[in-house]
Amino acid sequence: MNNNMKSELGAFIAINNREILKFIRQKSRLITDLSRPVIWLLFVGYGISTMVKIKSGSYMQFIFPGILVMTVLFRSIFSSISIIWDREFGVLKEILVSPVSRKTFVLAKITSGGIVSTAQALIMLVFAPFIGIKLTLTVFILTGLSLFLISSAITAFGIVIASKMTSFEGFNSIINLIVQPMFFVSGALYPIKRFPDFLKILAYINPVTYSVDLLKYILFYNKKINLFIPETPIVWDLIFILLFMILMIFLSNYFFEREDN
Repeated sequence: MNNNMKSELGAFIAINNREILKFIRQKSRLITDLSRPVIWLLFVGYGISTMVKIKSGSYMQFIFPGILVMTVLFRSIFSSISIIWDREFGVLKEILVSPVSRKTFVLAKITSGGIVSTAQALIMLVFAPFIGIKLTLTVFILTGLSLFLISSAITAFGIVIASKMTSFEGFNSIINLIVQPMFFVSGALYPIKRFPDFLKILAYINPVTYSVDLLKYILFYNKKINLFIPETPIVWDLIFILLFMILMIFLSNYFFEREDN
């Protein structure tokens, strides 16, 4: 390994450590971030489950994969707001004029966002046994790997948006305009097959749909419940998420190459 590769690797590790340490030290932010999925699972999920009856299952089980995706979706998107923060206080300019490749910076941001979001979502798995979802070591590992893939893709998407924003207010407005519809039109709360045609079109071009679908395969692979059946083949879920992530990584690198302009 030459000196240039060593410096890039050192920078990659340092940026990851910085973002992870920020996450660990902001305990109030962790509690706030976890409150959203917990409220949805316990209040919305339990409330609707009293009106919706599913044979050999419950509505809370049905929405659980969507709740995990919700956790990484919002955490991953908002982890990219640190780019606006770094730009505001001059940290980003120092990084951009350093010898470190901008691709290294972007990849480190994506990786750290994926790690933090995945760790936060895995905490939600403590609720799984209480709603009747059996967790084995294999299921836990596959869930963690899937969440990391999903959260990395969403973090890259957030970086693309953050790279073109100059204010926190503008970023929050755009995110709320984009992220909430992505979640609601994903099959996380309702079966896509019952959507009207125009919403089905939106659902099938929505990367969150395939993220929820992938987790359904992992958590309910041995269940024979009609509403729990994934909407698309697992291979297509993986292909769509990977293609989306590659596209977002390319766009985030493209915009950062022009950041100083």
